[in-house]
Amino acid sequence: MSFLSQLLEHYHLTLNDLGKRKLPGSFLSLEKPFECPSFLNVVSRIQKAVKEGEKVVIYGDYDVDGLTSTAIMKMALDELGLNPGFFIPSRYVEGYGLHESRVRQFAQKGYQVIICVDNGISAGKEIELAKSLGMEVIVIDHHEALNELPSTPYIFHQELSKFITYNCSAASLAYFVVSYLLKRDDPYFATLAGIAVFSDVMPLVGNNLNFAKLAKESIQKYGYKNFAALTDVKNIDYSNIQFDIISSLNAVGRIKKDSISTNNACRFLIEKDKLERIQKLSQEILSANEEKKRLVKELTFKPGFTFSTTHGEVALVEDYSGIAGLLANREMKKVNGPVAIFAPSSSEEDELVGSIRAPSSYRVDEFLNQNRTKLVRFGGHPQAAGVTIKKTFYIQFATLFLQECEKQALDLGKVEDDSIVINLEDLNEENFAIYESFFPFGEGFPEPKFSLSIAKEDLVFSKNKTAVFAYSKDKKSKLVYFGMSKDFEEERYSYFVFDGTFKKEIFMGKVTYSLVAESYQSYLD
Repeated sequence: MSFLSQLLEHYHLTLNDLGKRKLPGSFLSLEKPFECPSFLNVVSRIQKAVKEGEKVVIYGDYDVDGLTSTAIMKMALDELGLNPGFFIPSRYVEGYGLHESRVRQFAQKGYQVIICVDNGISAGKEIELAKSLGMEVIVIDHHEALNELPSTPYIFHQELSKFITYNCSAASLAYFVVSYLLKRDDPYFATLAGIAVFSDVMPLVGNNLNFAKLAKESIQKYGYKNFAALTDVKNIDYSNIQFDIISSLNAVGRIKKDSISTNNACRFLIEKDKLERIQKLSQEILSANEEKKRLVKELTFKPGFTFSTTHGEVALVEDYSGIAGLLANREMKKVNGPVAIFAPSSSEEDELVGSIRAPSSYRVDEFLNQNRTKLVRFGGHPQAAGVTIKKTFYIQFATLFLQECEKQALDLGKVEDDSIVINLEDLNEENFAIYESFFPFGEGFPEPKFSLSIAKEDLVFSKNKTAVFAYSKDKKSKLVYFGMSKDFEEERYSYFVFDGTFKKEIFMGKVTYSLVAESYQSYLD
């Protein structure tokens, strides 16, 4: 079977389906909410604020979706002459969502309208407070409404507004609000919405896929100076968007404990044409990203609070709940199973804030739903979730979680592996071009795993024995596995099957096509 046929079969696509997926992003193809009553109610209220010159503030969030949706609203309302204020909370001070102290501060400063973007759908108490202080609140949010809806008539939400049936980023909802107000489609705003698709793990269907394409195409076409400042790559692609731009922007909210830093990250998106400002703010963002990398590398777990089995792990760190998810992702690769990392809450002394990461096929959301009455709060996706618990519940949580890991591991053992079997020679220029035609990968359309069998005698070790390689005869294709195991030198094993991802690497002008392995299995003769 050809490489193309294997990929088509893996995703259950036809050539016609692939052709549609390869189409460029299009504003005309976007499904728009312009006839949804609740959407029209929201834009009408904003138009009233513009017409009457009301004092408006936008309240966002510290992650990339919150930063981008705030930037979209701020820039558009500036263009309409409203000149609103904006505020991005600190994860460690205000925490997620509309905060009572900030609501009171807004009232003291004379704001008449608060626009919540990427938050607000669960802020019933805070919105009641805002109303009692004489302010109206508009909510533009995509999160699940876990509690009773807040008492405001101005809510735009993809599901509640009967707009679309799949989850989307708050930035995309903000995009539709401002495109209606401005009576045009804006490539930069669409780029912000597309970046948020990847940052918030949205399913790559419908508008989400379209925004993702528009983001990459607009960045390449217009060469936005702010995004270029976050990567060394000239021709920015999906990988650079995810691992350079999004990673850097998210780093600010993860490790900086002051709201000045999070607000500066948003200004970086707003002041996209001011080169001096971009240079200064990009250095702050990149510095935060380096600090984040250092912390992820150096932070250790609190002794006596790590629990693990062969299929999962639960651990506790002393600080920086913002990087718990990164630590969980690091540990997940080591144990090849679900991992939950907790840190003390910065706002509640008796609570722990945790992040859970799991390999594909595991479903941690099911575990959280089953135990929802024991948790303070939770949310997320099947393989990535956040959870808050009482400190006194930590050991019990670890016990329940690891039991669930064992159960799901047993169930997964009955599922056939869906990796695509290839040879070293299949890692070539022609096949990588075919592989690229399936981009972008994301939620609902995950990056495929490839399986490669290598005989023991063909393994090559790095000088410091921290990596294992195998090469094709022409040296243009290779396998790389970062790690070492006694299995590789044991006589009883004759070959190994590595699973990983297909990558194109360019070093000093030389192009190599690689399988970057994430795991392996040892086999006897």
